[in-house]
Amino acid sequence: MAIYIVGFLLFLAYTILIFFLKSYFLLGIITIINIILMINFKINIKNTFLQILKLMPIIVFTSSINIIMGDFNSGLLIGIRLILVCNITYIFSKKMTMQKLQYCIEKILKPLKIIKINSREIGIIVCIGIAFIPIIQREIQEIKCSLKAKGYNINFKNIIKNPNYILIPLITGIIKRINDIEVSLLSKGFIASN
Repeated sequence: MAIYIVGFLLFLAYTILIFFLKSYFLLGIITIINIILMINFKINIKNTFLQILKLMPIIVFTSSINIIMGDFNSGLLIGIRLILVCNITYIFSKKMTMQKLQYCIEKILKPLKIIKINSREIGIIVCIGIAFIPIIQREIQEIKCSLKAKGYNINFKNIIKNPNYILIPLITGIIKRINDIEVSLLSKGFIASN
């Protein structure tokens, strides 16, 4: 299991390093390293690009803000860095299970037991948070399908004018999922009941 801890620490160092690079040449080398990792770990390149395409609106928005607030070069650098970090995160997520991730976080934070912080609970919380992202995406898709079936035109203007059409069902669904997770954790003895 030590190999997973080393891999997790290397992943963290690698992603942090990407945000400190200011040279396009070095970012090009990182791109080549990412491609080599995808080939080495047999990651589907098409799925990788689809994942990055899904995140492109956020990346373009962040880059645009940096271009407006700074200059074109800083906005472009942020965009490239975000693409590279999203890519390495996707590669890492395909090779690391939630149980391994929870174990790594627990072992890395073990020294916090000195100040009475439970590293196991932190690992569980982080993994639940990560696992919740696809759940929220599915909830939003179900809400959109439901609204389309009812004849509601889903566009940015209508969502801004009537946010409760999406927010209320989303919050209700999230609260239900949280309740399900709490019951599951209680039944497995991860948390103590009051």
